[in-house]
Amino acid sequence: MPYKHSQSGSHKFTKPKYKVTNWPEYNDALRRRGDFTVWFTEGAIADWHPAKTGARGRPQEYSDHSIETAILIRQVFHLALRQTEGFMNSVARAMGSDICIPDFSRISRRSIELPRHVLSKAMQPGALVIVDSTGLKVYGKDEWHQEKHAVPARRTWRKLHLMVDENHQLLACELTTPEVGDSTAVADLLDQIDSPFETFIGDGAYDSEAVSKAVVTKQCDAKIVVPPHKTAVWSSDGDTMRDRHIREIKAHGKIAWQRKNGYGLRAHAELAIQRYKRIIASAMKARRLPQQKTEAWISASALNTMTNLGMPVSVKI
Repeated sequence: MPYKHSQSGSHKFTKPKYKVTNWPEYNDALRRRGDFTVWFTEGAIADWHPAKTGARGRPQEYSDHSIETAILIRQVFHLALRQTEGFMNSVARAMGSDICIPDFSRISRRSIELPRHVLSKAMQPGALVIVDSTGLKVYGKDEWHQEKHAVPARRTWRKLHLMVDENHQLLACELTTPEVGDSTAVADLLDQIDSPFETFIGDGAYDSEAVSKAVVTKQCDAKIVVPPHKTAVWSSDGDTMRDRHIREIKAHGKIAWQRKNGYGLRAHAELAIQRYKRIIASAMKARRLPQQKTEAWISASALNTMTNLGMPVSVKI
């Protein structure tokens, strides 16, 4: 529609231009992402086999850390399970290690109950918590096959929920079925964060009482920056944080409210989703939900490692 009815009253934005100021450091970080010693470390080799506990029964041959390393390499280098086994065998030979590599079926089975670590445990999280969600394909006929043979899609998908800070670090990750709403997953995401924060930022999908209660329960003095719906009304108390947002938008407009509350930083969550889909994948490799949850969490951990290697520093020109 080249001419919209409300075009004269809409806001006009010029597309900004940015310049990266640390190209040498960022180029080196991009090269190191392909270095297998970053992902297959000496520490992983040292903890490859679990320590003996003295308990009855046959002990596990491979530790949880070794299975986690296998799935991490699979996600970073975009390999199938059998190719992951072969790749890790070649890496072990190149590093001169005499460890045994788990077979592909063991990797798949052990990933179901792999314990999840706190993503932000080894980081210095910022003061912001920014949340957003996206969909990831699972299986089904692709678009070409649908058009060629006139068959229905029958494609299913999962919903990926991410929490990031202002430093592009992933603080929490949750994979759910499509029926789970954005606001419903906030409580589980906040449970994964073990550090304090000052501000919670989300889009209009998180404008709900459940989100406010979850944030206040986790951080009682946190500021909630979520745009209320255009038909939103004041609460019975009339003095909640959401009520103040409604009054401010009504008095000064939505753009002024966004600038005052730093709502533009919500783009960090959209960028995290874009990085996940471009670097990892826009579709799941595993076919069942338990393995898919582990796959999403390890992928988020891999993105944090890449972030720590180096990120571009951009300035507006």
